[in-house]
Amino acid sequence: MRLSWPEHLQTARLLELSGDDQRGTSLALMGIALLLLAQDLLVQELESPSACND
Repeated sequence: MRLSWPEHLQTARLLELSGDDQRGTSLALMGIALLLLAQDLLVQELESPSACND
């Protein structure tokens, strides 16, 4: 994982606190953070053995 779960949460909280004048940048950064989270979760899912395939 590139970021730990607490780091993902910290990033989301930090972006949430941005002001209205930085809304566009905040939304763009949140989109990037969500893409990173999705990729991290996919990698973790592919690396761990699935209980459904038993």
